[in-house]
Amino acid sequence: METAGMPLRVVIVEDEPLIALDLETILEDEGHIVVGTAATTEAALGLARANPDIDMAFVNVELACEPDGVEAARRLREEHDVGSLFVSAKLTDEVRARAREWKPVGFVSKPFVRREILRAVDGLEPRPAA
Repeated sequence: METAGMPLRVVIVEDEPLIALDLETILEDEGHIVVGTAATTEAALGLARANPDIDMAFVNVELACEPDGVEAARRLREEHDVGSLFVSAKLTDEVRARAREWKPVGFVSKPFVRREILRAVDGLEPRPAA
């Protein structure tokens, strides 16, 4: 599966190192560029500041620290115009409702398989250069 031909520049916001590594491997194997992984909202915002050409973020809804992944996605959208794809083992209706306010790219449930991640990014295009 390929996206529209151009690699996406992605940030992974995930506090579980093995899941972050799995996402990174899947995306890089498909030619996408993972500019970094972050375990906290503040670290994710730092990556976005340092890499203004980020196309999207994979965000774990339930980060172990505060604020949670929905707040991370809100700040990425408001401060850097970066859309998020939410990844969670607990994608309840309440979580989806909170997340939808920030125009998510999509939702993927944990545990995920490679094809679900690739399907989620299939057809997405990099943001135009500023």
